[in-house]
Formats: sequence, structure tokens, C-alpha cells
Amino acid sequence: MSGPVISLGGSIFSKTDEKYLLEFIKRIKKENEYALVVGGGPIARDEISRLRKIGAKEYYLDMMGIQATRLNATMVSLALGNLMEVPRSIDEAVRQMKLYKRVIMGGTEPGHTTDAVTLLLAEALNKDTVVNVTNVDFLYDRDPRLKDANKIERISYSSAIKMITAEKRGAGENFPLDILSLNIARRSSIRIKLVSFKDTSNVFNAINGKKFKGTLVV
Repeated sequence: MSGPVISLGGSIFSKTDEKYLLEFIKRIKKENEYALVVGGGPIARDEISRLRKIGAKEYYLDMMGIQATRLNATMVSLALGNLMEVPRSIDEAVRQMKLYKRVIMGGTEPGHTTDAVTLLLAEALNKDTVVNVTNVDFLYDRDPRLKDANKIERISYSSAIKMITAEKRGAGENFPLDILSLNIARRSSIRIKLVSFKDTSNVFNAINGKKFKGTLVV
């Protein structure tokens, strides 16, 4: 496979950002090969929130989130004209990639975000780069909604891990990166390019190895 493995954040599936999803699908359709891991987005968060209110355990909330990611992956696959089943494991995804030169998948198991799945798939495919397409343009040193937040253009794995160590994250919570993903990236020296889906040209600059605006984790 040529090119990186792409993590398509679930936030792009919101109704307000539908145009960006359609732009992405239109552009990726032109590629001969691609490996996409799709997030759960609003569907996952809404259903997880509903289940949490009735006391469901985090394990089962994760399972609900995984189903949402696979629903979104199925939608993207159909939009791209693929008639393949959405893989439920990394091994299935690798086999599909070898056969068809393309794969679209969601989550795999509780405790693993789709970002972590993306890094594991990159490892299995021997790729050195992942492009994380999300709802923020950079990684920031604090909440980007704060006026004194500073964008980070380049950061090491260890520094990024230290930055988010204090974050307590439950099922369905959204954050540009997570510790498991960063540890997988670090052990296999996989670069992570973080870009906003709101600039499709910039997204594909990152995918195609050109200069891009965003954060590079190395």
C-alpha cells in the first residue's frame, strides 16, 4: 500500500459538517489505494450518553461505540462504491487490504479508540505515517477555546503523552490523541499528522506527503 493510514474522526459525521465529509469522500474516491479507520461521532456519543444514564458499564458503552463506528464505516464504504464487509479485526483488515488494495473499518474491541486501531493497522501494514483527520487544526497546549491557548506544530511522543496524562477519558469522549495511540506510534516510530477536516486540500496535502498545516508527532 502506498500512502499513510487515515483516521477519519467521528466529528466529521455531524449534520453541520456534512459538506466536509462529502468533500473528503469525493477526493478519496480518486485514490487507487486507501486504508481508513472511521470514528463514531455524534451517533456514538448520543447512544453512549443514553446508556450511561441508565447505568450501563463502560465496557458495554465501548461496545455501543464500536457499533457506531462500524455503521459510519459502512456508510463511507457504500459511498465509495465498495461492496466489502467492514472488518472487525486488524487481521481481517490486512487480508482485505492485500486482496483489494483498500479497506474501511471502525473499532475493534473495548478500550481501543479508533485512533489506536489506526496505529495498530499502520503497524500491521508496515506504514510509517498516520494522518489523523479531526475537528481541530492543531494540537494545543491547553483547551483551544481559551484565548491563551498556543498551537503546537511539532511535538515528541513523550511530550504529547505527558501533556494528556492527566486527562480522564471515558467511552465516547473526544480528544485529538490518546495515550495508547501515542505509545503504539512511539514503539514503531510512526509519525502522526494531525489536521482539521475543514480544509480538504490541506488534508490531502498531509495524505500525499506535501507541506501541510497541522501538528506533527514524531
